[in-house]
Amino acid sequence: MITAIIWGGSFISQLFGGLAIGSFSFCGYRCIVGCITIFIMILIDNKLKLNKFIFFRKDENKLYTIKTSLWCGIFLFLAMVTQQIGVQMTDTAKSGLITSLEAIIVPILTLILYKRKIKLITWFFIILTVVGIMMLSLNSLTGINLGDIIVFISAIIYSVTVIQVQEYVLSIDPLKFSFFRFVMVGFLGFLMAVIMRENFYSIINIKNAMPSILYSGILASGVAYTFSIIGQKYSEPIIATLIMSLEGIFAAILGWIILNQSLNLIQIIGIIIAFLSIVAVQITDYNI
Repeated sequence: MITAIIWGGSFISQLFGGLAIGSFSFCGYRCIVGCITIFIMILIDNKLKLNKFIFFRKDENKLYTIKTSLWCGIFLFLAMVTQQIGVQMTDTAKSGLITSLEAIIVPILTLILYKRKIKLITWFFIILTVVGIMMLSLNSLTGINLGDIIVFISAIIYSVTVIQVQEYVLSIDPLKFSFFRFVMVGFLGFLMAVIMRENFYSIINIKNAMPSILYSGILASGVAYTFSIIGQKYSEPIIATLIMSLEGIFAAILGWIILNQSLNLIQIIGIIIAFLSIVAVQITDYNI
């Protein structure tokens, strides 16, 4: 839930950060900040557990951790960049709505890849959650454009990353997994920035993008992605995805609180429906 709240505030930072310095450059810089944040978290975690400031523990399979995390980082890079590009070509409300479709994509992929049956009652609450989020964005639906399609592609790739986390998180330290994923994402981000000739070394551009870089790097990347990985250790991927799909809801709530954006009765009802559906699916007798 904390992850969803933080991600809810990240759509605006992605929009302004990408416009200020370029999509790939922004991706690279946010990952540098994210890696620094996670590195500090790893040192503190080991200090509390072992009373030592170390990175790897003796019982960890270092090579497996690095190889697996870097491989998963490629998919995370594709998801983050496609979303970043798409957000700049459409409005944030529609981006939040389309991204929330992960709530349906993940169960479908789980069904296809693992043949795991999902009860009708679970499908009912999944669809009800998406309906609630759609009600939130009704006023912003102005037709499908290229940005919407790109954001939808990113939602599919993000769904793959959710399943990847569920596949590997039990055998790898979540903090190390998160750290090396962002190492790969940052490397690919700067590589593409060079190829696309983005002016990523401009001091003025960096300064203009810095608030967005810090928010997306420290909170949306370092804290939220790590929390999502840790959270998935204790939750089924479908339930975790439903909770994280609330980022669109929190984007609207934060916009109402911070930016004085209005919420009408239909939107408020949509928020309530989405919240109640996610609570209900967790207390319902479901099998996955």
